Amino acid sequence: MFAIILKELRSYTQIRKYRRIHFIIVCILAVLLFAATLEFYAQSRKGPTIDVGRQTYTFFIIGLFISNFLVPRHIVEALHAEQLSPAVLTGENLPAGNCNPNAALIRLTPITPVKILAGKLSAVVVWMLWGIWLTIPLLTLSIYIGGLAPGQLFKCGVVLLVSGIFFSIIGIGFALWHPPTSAKGYSYAVILLITFLPQMPLTNFNLMPVLKMISPLCALLSIRHSESMWVWHIGMLSLLSVLIFAVLVKRFGRYVGD
Repeated sequence: MFAIILKELRSYTQIRKYRRIHFIIVCILAVLLFAATLEFYAQSRKGPTIDVGRQTYTFFIIGLFISNFLVPRHIVEALHAEQLSPAVLTGENLPAGNCNPNAALIRLTPITPVKILAGKLSAVVVWMLWGIWLTIPLLTLSIYIGGLAPGQLFKCGVVLLVSGIFFSIIGIGFALWHPPTSAKGYSYAVILLITFLPQMPLTNFNLMPVLKMISPLCALLSIRHSESMWVWHIGMLSLLSVLIFAVLVKRFGRYVGD
């Protein structure tokens, strides 16, 4: 499994597309931070007093979701790039001569499906955490503009980590049943539904607190307001991640063998 993680991380550093994605995300977040600071400062000068630092960093932490939204794309590509989808592993619809050597090695290596999927998942999560790590210099500016407390920033990091793992598992699930394009589309549909549906001003959704507990956006906002919903969010997503991952391992094990 460790070899799979290293191989995946090496591919992320060697492929120019992934390096560009990291650079673009950091640039977008930097622009977002400074634009929000100027905007909230201007509003506080013209109207009611606004806690510029607190408002800015609430906006910035939510902006870090950009990294999480890229996670399903990468996990789907990681599975299909090595031809680890069920259709390929069973020999269905595989063009002549189209064989990935890594896929052949994985099938011949005595490694369990749990380690294969866990290795892929771990590599994507580490890649996501590296993107968040690059934004730490921006987060340290909260000391000067009175942003969120270090404890709140840590809680936000835990929420982003747990939601990133859950989003990755969703991507794996759709990748094991569908081709890459469809898997990405279905993954993003589920993620957007989970994240933003509880924020819609609809009575039926507001009467279902479970939806708010699952939403990472609601969890981040609860940290800002010093509420405990983020704890329930982490617990529920962790439980769902374990249950769904167990189902995926069983599905994947039918093709690679235990």
